[in-house]
Amino acid sequence: MIKYFQKLKAKKGFTLVELIVVIAIIGVLAAILIPTMLNYVTSSRVTSADTTASEIKKTIDNFLTEADTLGYGMLLSSSAKCSVKGECDSSGKWTLTIGAGAGLTSDGTTGIAAFKTKKGIGEWKASASIEHGKTRVDAKDDATAQLAWKLMDAFPDVKGVSFGAYLEGGKTMYVAYTADSDKADFSVELKDFKAGSSEWNKATAGVDSKGYIVGTAPKLPISTGTKTS
Repeated sequence: MIKYFQKLKAKKGFTLVELIVVIAIIGVLAAILIPTMLNYVTSSRVTSADTTASEIKKTIDNFLTEADTLGYGMLLSSSAKCSVKGECDSSGKWTLTIGAGAGLTSDGTTGIAAFKTKKGIGEWKASASIEHGKTRVDAKDDATAQLAWKLMDAFPDVKGVSFGAYLEGGKTMYVAYTADSDKADFSVELKDFKAGSSEWNKATAGVDSKGYIVGTAPKLPISTGTKTS
């Protein structure tokens, strides 16, 4: 028994000073690593959003090409301009709005007048809404609804997202997309794309002034003179 207590007494644990030093080291490491990890997560989300914006741009362009071969594509003129706002709510319902003030605002936009139209095949309308599980029959004469279906097919699993696109002369010029809101109310504007950069949140490219992660196609860097992450 005496030997047992002697062994216990001989055992040495951490001193208070040693524990304080270890805790201090952990605190320093956390202070260094946590911001790095947060920046990495943000960067990954921005990259993912940029990729989606690019895919939306391609999807709209492919539809415009298909529509043009059928006679209801976009007018091939620099004066043919329009913006498209796309919103997908939490249930997966897609709503497209075409015209002035929708998505990426443009001066002098011509809205649906920027498109050719063929009744009975493809007639462009100012807005259209579609839902999962609904028949496509109602969309066969509605070009706007057909575009909405095309986007739903390309992104069948996304919900609670939104985008804005600017079209001109038969091409999709710019797209901004966010998964942080199902309303296209991000602060990226048409003038940013035309300038080739944005102020973003004045700190991180891809994070707008509202704090949304916004993907862009083409990708918008942060304006010169502001900090980049």
